[in-house]
Amino acid sequence: MNPAREAPAPRTNNPAGSRMNPLENFRMAFESLWGNKLRSFLALLGIVIGVFAVTAMISLGQMATAGITQDLEAIAGRSIFVQPNFGEGHDFNTAPIRDVDIRALQALPARVIPQLFTNIQYESRPGVRRSMQLQGTPGDLPRLDPTIRVASGRYFTESEARGGLAVVVLSDRAAADLFPGRQAIGQVVRFFYPGGARIELTVVGVLEPPGGIFGGLGAASTAYAPTQLVWNTSPDARRGQYDFVILSLKPEADARQVTQQVRRIFEARYGEGRYQIQSTETFQQTLQSITLILQALLGAIAGLSLLVGGIGIMNIMLVSVTERTREIGLRKALGATSGQVRQQFLIEAVVLTLMGGILGVVLAAGLLLLVTATVPFFQIFILNPATILLALAVSALVGLFFGVWPAARAAALDPIEALRYE
Repeated sequence: MNPAREAPAPRTNNPAGSRMNPLENFRMAFESLWGNKLRSFLALLGIVIGVFAVTAMISLGQMATAGITQDLEAIAGRSIFVQPNFGEGHDFNTAPIRDVDIRALQALPARVIPQLFTNIQYESRPGVRRSMQLQGTPGDLPRLDPTIRVASGRYFTESEARGGLAVVVLSDRAAADLFPGRQAIGQVVRFFYPGGARIELTVVGVLEPPGGIFGGLGAASTAYAPTQLVWNTSPDARRGQYDFVILSLKPEADARQVTQQVRRIFEARYGEGRYQIQSTETFQQTLQSITLILQALLGAIAGLSLLVGGIGIMNIMLVSVTERTREIGLRKALGATSGQVRQQFLIEAVVLTLMGGILGVVLAAGLLLLVTATVPFFQIFILNPATILLALAVSALVGLFFGVWPAARAAALDPIEALRYE
């Protein structure tokens, strides 16, 4: 046989197959999805709901954490609280805070606010008495504690406090109780101690009501009077001793370090366990831990809808493989490899879930904006880019995971049998 006349060997790489690049698969995937618009929409609806739920739950949890932190700072600022350790059986009598302790605390980077508490009574009408809390404080308290704000009138001065003058500042609730529908400033209020002693005080100021969800903590009916006055008139108060101390931290102070210093001062003087020392940052960390747990639980529950949506995607893709059996056989006959067919169906599944993910994120953003505009507590809009990326990545992975079986089934079809399929 003449070698020159021998037929050339057939090519192994089919030109038709070489044209089946990823871009062509993307185009065919979009055409297939667009050709079945209703079915595609119903398939991605589960993904939309899942991504919407996960994104909204995580973001609402972050917004709730920010709102709680903001409200807590509005009520207590950056503060450290010292009081008897009631959990260990101590009280104001067994664990008082003395003047010598106050002087030691004043060396720390904080404004020290010692306070007294006692119960008093007032006549709501002749013969009817109601209880109210009388709180002894230093003068110019709003300067020491920025969370205290005067709504009308003024706070009594340091000189008035040192002299123990008969002046009083009322909380908004106390003003409403004592003078319903009337102006409280300048009025003289008569109080009665439980033992029967009577004092008359002139109202010089009314405080603003506390705001936020923690407003109820400060909404008690309270009268604020000079500490010296309480020592002079209360049968229970002991001169030079306090019930409670607030350290309002200066901006440069480290809360954890100052808390440790306060603990060392009291433990060196009185031993461990007699006093409870806590900072607002401890409260914030506890609340943040609780909200993080709730976020995880709500996110996991919302994630179940993503699982349901993924099963719906797989179901639709299996139906699509069955309907397009002849198309798959024709593509393979023209040179498309099993890998290229598999790629096409995986792309369709991922595109479908990504579109659902984008729609879910948009709907979640709309809900968060609505909540921010209508719910006073959620004043800070938070939609973390990391949350968006996580939602889209999870939706793409769902499409990839639940698209593998339909894609493998399409790739495994025999081209001759596929072409015979009716």
